[in-house]
Amino acid sequence: MKAKSQEEPAAYLVNSDFNLYHTTKDSTALIFSNIAYIRSQPSSKSSLIDSLTLGTEVKFIEEEGLNPTSLRGMYLPWHKVEFNINSEKKIGYIWIGLLSLDYTIDPSTGQTFMYGFAWKSPEESNYYWVEAKVLDKHRKLIGNKGFAYYPGEQSYTSGEVLEPMGIDHAKNIYAINFMGEACGIATENNLFSWDGTQFRSLPKLTGVSDAGVFYYVEELIFPKDHKLGNDIILKTIEEGEAEEYELDNPADEIKFKVSKKQETFKFDGNAYNMIAEKKIN
Repeated sequence: MKAKSQEEPAAYLVNSDFNLYHTTKDSTALIFSNIAYIRSQPSSKSSLIDSLTLGTEVKFIEEEGLNPTSLRGMYLPWHKVEFNINSEKKIGYIWIGLLSLDYTIDPSTGQTFMYGFAWKSPEESNYYWVEAKVLDKHRKLIGNKGFAYYPGEQSYTSGEVLEPMGIDHAKNIYAINFMGEACGIATENNLFSWDGTQFRSLPKLTGVSDAGVFYYVEELIFPKDHKLGNDIILKTIEEGEAEEYELDNPADEIKFKVSKKQETFKFDGNAYNMIAEKKIN
């Protein structure tokens, strides 16, 4: 009887849990760690096909994840990917925690803005440590910034490179967003200015609503719009709670009891600090 080779495909567990990575067939991601190993099978014990460095692009060729594995506190699957090395096309498996969540290339500079999970805290703390990174046009790291993300049932994420909005020390604003598709799930926008060498944290935004019951919205007003100075950012916060209405008139619009306030943040040369707060009409 022929012995089974350890390199033959095994009946690996198919991962059915949703995760925040963009893993649809033919979508791409970048290597997020300094180095990532590509394996012949979805296991760290299988043979090594190649090693890829930070910023290398891979393409998902199958949507399903396999053999979820706990590394760096994160329980994530392996995915089958395609990549090119010295003009040679190769295929193998990578543990998805080594890849970017999303990335954007700034056409004006050729710089790549990307972010991903570095590790997950123990369960009692329950947060992911997210890192934002900028690579130059040669895919070399030129800046990074970390922050904690506390998951709240968000189902997808995206990154955007925005104009500096009148901030005098910024060349871009990088927004990292975590969002949900159902009522009552909060949206979280983590914003950073980029001056060409380093990130600085801007005031964070959150929002949530439950149709016909309540809503909570935060918005930023940047220097280009308020004309109060290039070192000032305003945050407006609006909360609405539905009031009772006549049940025999269901067609009537729901009326909300609304409260608003404004926070003022000032840049001190290193960070934005809140210096004032007031109620607004």
